[in-house]
Amino acid sequence: MGAIQSNSAIYLTISDGKICRRVQSPTEASKERTTKEGKIVYEEFYKGWTGFIKNVKVQDSDYGKRWVVEIQDENGTAFLQFNYSSGYAASFLKALPNVDLNRAVAITPNVTMVGDKKKTTIFLNQDGQAIKWAYTKDNPNGLPPMQKIKIKGVESWDDSEMLEYLEKKTAELFDNTPF
Repeated sequence: MGAIQSNSAIYLTISDGKICRRVQSPTEASKERTTKEGKIVYEEFYKGWTGFIKNVKVQDSDYGKRWVVEIQDENGTAFLQFNYSSGYAASFLKALPNVDLNRAVAITPNVTMVGDKKKTTIFLNQDGQAIKWAYTKDNPNGLPPMQKIKIKGVESWDDSEMLEYLEKKTAELFDNTPF
């Protein structure tokens, strides 16, 4: 196994409302966890991550489609990944058009319990100011609403059209060359 250099990319996910960074070996800040496959991993958790958003892409993985946000800071490049269809994705993408990409942004995930369900969101902040959504219920700006559909007799909310629209609008903001 090779050494990790200080200029290596950092890969981040979101777990239970916190940014999670898996590390090779235990650190003062890491917590040990056993994966479903029985492997022991070490993870550090952060309230948020700050840097310049350089790119946002959709990527297919073994676990399905996901969003990958490339973030540049003074220490290098980090890639924040989260599920394609999630509260994290919807809140991030709805605020993204209002982000000044020439200034650093703080990305802070959050999870709250609403009844017996988890509600996930991401807050974006620049210079101490919350970034407001460009697409809201009162002012959708062309964003298609979620559709109530029936699957095998059970009503469910479908966000397909909404996410396709957000994917198209996000692609327009960036030169989506491969990482």
